[in-house]
Amino acid sequence: MLSAAVLYERGVEHGNAGRHAAARRVLEEAVRRTEDPDLLARIGGTIAYIVSETGDADGGIALCRSALDTERISSRTRAILTSQLGLIELRRGDGAAALPLLTSAILELGDDPARLGRVHLNRGLVYLERGEVASALADFAQAAEAFVRSDEPVELAKALNNQGYAAMLAGDLIAALRLMDESRPVLAALSPVALATCDADRAEVLLAAGMTSEATELLGSVARTYGARGLRQAQGEAELVLARALVLEDAPRAAAVARRAARRFRARGAEGWALRADAFAIMAAVQAGGRSGALTERADAVAERLAASHFDNDATALRLQAVRLRIRGGRLDSARRTIAGVRLAAGTRVTTRLLAREVGAELAVAEGRPRRALAIARTGLDELGEWQSTFGSLDLQSSLVVHGRRLVLDGLRIAVSNGRAAEAFEWSERTRSLSSRIVPLRPPSDPRTADDLTELRQLRALDPSPQSADGRREAALREAVRRRQWGDRGSGSVAALAGIDDVQRELASSGAVLLSYLWAGESLTALVLTPDAATMTDLGPWAPIRGILDGLLADLDMAAATLSPALERAVRASLRERLDRLAAAIVLPVVPHLGEGRIVLTPPGVLSGVPWSMLPPLAGRSITLPTSATRWLEQRRTVLTLATAGFSAGPGVERAVDEVTAAAASWASSDVLLGAEASSERVSALAERVDVLHVSAHGRHSADNPLFSGIELIDGPWFGYDIGQLPRVPSAVVLSACELGRSAVRGGLEALGMSQAWLHAGARCVIASPAIVGDSAACDLLSAAHDLLAAGAAPADALAAASATVGFSSSFQCYGAGW
Repeated sequence: MLSAAVLYERGVEHGNAGRHAAARRVLEEAVRRTEDPDLLARIGGTIAYIVSETGDADGGIALCRSALDTERISSRTRAILTSQLGLIELRRGDGAAALPLLTSAILELGDDPARLGRVHLNRGLVYLERGEVASALADFAQAAEAFVRSDEPVELAKALNNQGYAAMLAGDLIAALRLMDESRPVLAALSPVALATCDADRAEVLLAAGMTSEATELLGSVARTYGARGLRQAQGEAELVLARALVLEDAPRAAAVARRAARRFRARGAEGWALRADAFAIMAAVQAGGRSGALTERADAVAERLAASHFDNDATALRLQAVRLRIRGGRLDSARRTIAGVRLAAGTRVTTRLLAREVGAELAVAEGRPRRALAIARTGLDELGEWQSTFGSLDLQSSLVVHGRRLVLDGLRIAVSNGRAAEAFEWSERTRSLSSRIVPLRPPSDPRTADDLTELRQLRALDPSPQSADGRREAALREAVRRRQWGDRGSGSVAALAGIDDVQRELASSGAVLLSYLWAGESLTALVLTPDAATMTDLGPWAPIRGILDGLLADLDMAAATLSPALERAVRASLRERLDRLAAAIVLPVVPHLGEGRIVLTPPGVLSGVPWSMLPPLAGRSITLPTSATRWLEQRRTVLTLATAGFSAGPGVERAVDEVTAAAASWASSDVLLGAEASSERVSALAERVDVLHVSAHGRHSADNPLFSGIELIDGPWFGYDIGQLPRVPSAVVLSACELGRSAVRGGLEALGMSQAWLHAGARCVIASPAIVGDSAACDLLSAAHDLLAAGAAPADALAAASATVGFSSSFQCYGAGW
């Protein structure tokens, strides 16, 4: 028969793994097998925790206090029970009650590293909830040290995971992901509940990184896991984070989820947590357009209660939303007084700081001080840029753009309404440069990533069902590759924006004009910059233009398909009509300012799919599409080298061999990979040694993760992530592959796809299409372009001239600096 002491340890193990029903059974049996007052008291404290976790916090506290009242227990047992009581208070959100209890226990448990580590772990969580991140990190570090001494790998993993969570709150998402990844294998193996806890923390990191769809999916699964096991506190916490993930896309639903979480918390007496849920429900109502005085009063009252409970970050965020409500109601004096009372402490989250900039800019606009509003918005975007620059991952850099969306749109609206071209140019550049201003680092290739990408190619060739073992392995590998890249540290450097005078001088030297489109959410404006003038043109509301764009890519793809003659005529007529309407809306109004020469075109993300050279007023023009004018200047300072060329033909494309063979014939010498030679390894080696790389193959754009867009080679897809493995990239890249000029748009502002991956890696320009192009059309056009490239023509010039030679325009366009 097992002793009561052994049963007690097993009960603790079950409880730590979230198996609360099993823990309760084992602990109650342990009670029946002992009369030792110390052991009985410790068992009672653990049962008290189980009772609290499964929905009765008041009952758990009563049981714990009853155990503390037991006579003849040792000071050590009393300290253990005191720490247990502190944990229960922590779990129901009463940090003020928990903190002295946990501190008292720490003073008594110095000779017991295992117990001491757990109490430091729990006190660190209290500090986290109070926003005292530095104190939390210190406690977690002490906990980790204690667990190393007591040789407890599971508890050590918990300490590391919590250190990761604290790092997230401090804005260091890379450290957060590293620490969570380090602890995850140990914790995830414990139980479904432990895995859910890991996933809940990871979802918060994803949310901080702006990856809301990934966070939302993960949190839904986490909440279901907790709910199925009756863990209402944990379920409510997951729902509260889920509400935060939903707020930008569906504010009413976010408010409903937050209110549901509040009900769960109150049902178990967790008033502190309920207050936090109340606060977020109010913030979601503000996001949904709320403006009533009653909502303002409720925001003020909940903010005061949060501050009294030391939930300082939540109180600050809610007070800022209360300022926004006052602005909407025209109560500007009250708004000024309220915002004057908001203090941003050293530990205030980056996202809350950006919220403060947003609200400050809105107040300045309402006060009739647009220049102050722009200054505040600039400060906020500079802070965002500094944060982005700590990340080496293009994926993370671009996803963080969501945190600056409102500041950018507000700045654009003000700049456009002011009618000053220099100001509009500055904000056009700020919009384009949210990620591209980050000075990139080229980390060395990672053998683990290379191996994972190789295995992914093999699995992708099998086209497995997502539910199959191969499908699950494919998903796990994709996640591993992406997560590993997130761990790359950034340069910490943000490039200065180009000045309008610098751009005008470069335009003069290259015989070009700049055409920039400014999208401010509800409207579109065009800015034309020539060497000696700047002109702004209001293109009107965005909604009608969006209506023209809806279905454009589908029309382009259909027009490239093999159709019956009658259907082909109908499809092409429909496409021509749509392109004519689009040209009339966004190009014809600015044609008088464009001259006859080259065009540097910087569209916002919402226009990333437009085939510019197919719009009648621009047909035959040499057009290059850099990420920004600033980036164009930087790229122009590097030499465009076109001395050597390499070609590869992937499988399954009818005229791929004809295309690359004809194109290669234009060059005095070139490398050509055909058939079995066109593997990812051989194409990668080719890319490292040539100036111009041309790949003709099927392509697939991945909208959910653009860097997993791929070029289909003989051994499977060659991914955007493969580009990051190259020690050197070509100066010019030609992607004769369907869809690989397409981009996923984040926040309506910036686009990310295969072309952007090449440019980020250092290519000077990329020729690609945002739509499907027929094999024969691609073969004829690109072969003609190579005749000119081999003779020394710049890529954008060669593409334009080749279109004139073959007698048709296509959706191929030149990204980056094409001359």
